[in-house]
Amino acid sequence: MGLFRISDGVIGRTMPLTGLVGAPNALPAWVFENQTGVLGTNLSGSVLYVGVTGNISVILGGTSLASVNALNLTAGGGDYTDVTAATTCSNNMAQDLTVAITQTGGVIQSLVIVAPGSGYNPGDIITVTEAGGGAGGATAVITAVNDGVPVSAQAIEFKGVQAGTILPVAVDYVTSLTTVTEADIIVGR
Repeated sequence: MGLFRISDGVIGRTMPLTGLVGAPNALPAWVFENQTGVLGTNLSGSVLYVGVTGNISVILGGTSLASVNALNLTAGGGDYTDVTAATTCSNNMAQDLTVAITQTGGVIQSLVIVAPGSGYNPGDIITVTEAGGGAGGATAVITAVNDGVPVSAQAIEFKGVQAGTILPVAVDYVTSLTTVTEADIIVGR
C-alpha cells in the first residue's frame, strides 16, 4: 500500500487537486451521513483518506449479507420435541436463523422462520438443531433471501496504512481501527 498521486488512475479522475470530491468532509467517518459509530454506518461507497499510519478494516462498497426469506424442508429428521429450533448452515458466513417447527412423532413436518438471521444465500443447506440434543437429521434449503447489512467477518484489513493514504477501494463500512482513530479519517465521494 503506497501513496497515490492525485493524477494516478481513477483517483485522479474523481478527486480534484483541492482535495476529495467536493469540499473535503472533515467529520469522522462515523459521523458522516449523521450516523453513529456502529457497523451499520453506511458510507455509501465513499473514499477514505487516512491521516495517520495504522491499520483499518473496511467492508467494500456494495457488499451485503442476506437474511432468509423462504426455505423448503428437505428431510424431517427424528426425535424433535421443541417448538422453536436453531439452525446451522453449510455457509460459514450465515448466522442466527431460528425456525418454529411442527413435528409429528419427532419428525419435522414444516418450518416457519422466527428470526431470519443474516449471511444466507439461495441454495444454502441448513440443519435444524435442538437445544436439548438428541434430535437431528432435519435439513432445509434456502430458496429466497432479503438484502441485509453485512457483518464484520466480511471486512478486509489494510495493514500498515501510511499517513496521507487514500484507500484504493470504495468503502461502505469501517469495522475496526488500530492506531488510527475516527478523527484521523476524512470521508469523500
